[in-house]
Amino acid sequence: MDSLRWSRGWVVFVVAVVLCTPWALSQRRGSAFSKPPTNLKVLEVDDPEDLRPIMQNFDRSLGVTCGFCHNREDWAEDTPHKETARKMIEMVREINAEVFTWERAPRATCNMCHNGSVYPHFNPPAPAGE
Repeated sequence: MDSLRWSRGWVVFVVAVVLCTPWALSQRRGSAFSKPPTNLKVLEVDDPEDLRPIMQNFDRSLGVTCGFCHNREDWAEDTPHKETARKMIEMVREINAEVFTWERAPRATCNMCHNGSVYPHFNPPAPAGE
């Protein structure tokens, strides 16, 4: 019985460490969203925290993490991927404003073409039976 308590104690300890470590590390480093952004050129936000869901959407849509576009030591630094992202954001805005103009039209998003991949896949599968 004592070994069962001992095992449960270790399981609780390991789970606590696994769950708390990412939070503790983020507190130590400071969040990228804790200070006002200094190099926004196409995104507009009132509160730095408003960037978090936008960036998380980019991450999921392209299957990447923050370091794909950002220098984690200097978030404001322009990088080639960040410049491409800005162009793509403007392209999506233009599609939504000028192409999808009918009532209840879909909205273009990054995921519409990227679907979790860095590079969009433009070759649809062949129709069934071919």
